[in-house]
Amino acid sequence: MGKTAVIIINADSLGGLEGDTARRVCKHLLSEADGRTPDIFEVDGGRLSKIGDILKYKEYDVFVLLKGTVFITCKGIRTLSGIALKRKELSIIVPVSNESLVSHQRFEPPFIYHTLSVFKQAAEEIYKKFKDHITDVREADDFCLVFRRELLKSMPAGGSLFDLPGIVKKGRFKFAVAKGVYAHRYGNCYESARDDLMAHVPMDAREILDVGSARGLLGEMLKKRQRCVVTGVEIDNEMTAVCRSRLDNVINLDIEAAINKKILGKYDCIVCGDILEHLNDPWKVVRGLKNHLRKRGVLIASTPNVMNWALLFELLRGRWDYVPFTVLSGTHIRFFTVNSLKELFEDAGYKVKDVKLQSFGLPPGGAEFIAGLRNIFPGINEEEAKASEIIVVAGR
Repeated sequence: MGKTAVIIINADSLGGLEGDTARRVCKHLLSEADGRTPDIFEVDGGRLSKIGDILKYKEYDVFVLLKGTVFITCKGIRTLSGIALKRKELSIIVPVSNESLVSHQRFEPPFIYHTLSVFKQAAEEIYKKFKDHITDVREADDFCLVFRRELLKSMPAGGSLFDLPGIVKKGRFKFAVAKGVYAHRYGNCYESARDDLMAHVPMDAREILDVGSARGLLGEMLKKRQRCVVTGVEIDNEMTAVCRSRLDNVINLDIEAAINKKILGKYDCIVCGDILEHLNDPWKVVRGLKNHLRKRGVLIASTPNVMNWALLFELLRGRWDYVPFTVLSGTHIRFFTVNSLKELFEDAGYKVKDVKLQSFGLPPGGAEFIAGLRNIFPGINEEEAKASEIIVVAGR
């Protein structure tokens, strides 16, 4: 097999700490203990910025172009490269993904993954089903493009590598989708209606506070469902601008600062959707929010479940890898189990009315792992071990 180079174009990538986390994940997935790791080049405006810069590396037969935040396994790269070398009549090979602008590349993963090990299992299950099967197509998304060296020779040497995905996508090339190769991409993680939280918001709640309102979709959906005034609290300036077009009021502050400034009103319902794990002092915030909850009001909070079986599995393997927008997101600084989350509210003087666990199915081996834990710890809560998310509904 020829030699492969992976070119990562850091355009349209996740920003901030999550972006740094994503880059570490990408490189970790592309590393192999047996030394078969492909050579990786990152393009971010530095010395490797022109198509001609890459052509100078004559030892590579295949190039893999990754645009933005894309997670793909080393085996997936080898499979795509192998197809590119064997099928000379094809110009470009692309994988399937959970997120794609092209319908024939969209593929629902067989189960939810929160850790790198489970992601690799998902990719392996897809490969077992489709192997090296490919489908010829007329167009392809440009987040992952695999091609032989000669394709680059037809491009302008002075052209920008940042523009290369678009150049390739618009060219008259023959594309093929490798059905057995799966890549993960992120959609808009801040544009969620959170039906799971809406289900607990009382229909008669007239004044609602949405803490960490992001782009305001949850509040917008609540306003469409019932007669209410929704106030959002959002620290991100860009998301605040979008939020203001959807909600009645938006406070552009960190919730801890908003409480300290005493600028919050009284509410029938307060929603904290996946917020507590990001706070320096969630205990202080929950106590403080109690003063802004009306007598018969409810506070609804969700947070990732650190007792999830996949995290326990990783720990026993000596791993604790942060992965963006999962239980171990790179921006999470506090972690909770069902009991510790209930205690957080009870210690603050709330009455916990309901606790819900959200599970999304188990991959092969997940149920077996939980069964093994049960043999060692007979009292283990299996439902909690399966769950990825905890929802608490509490009142005064």
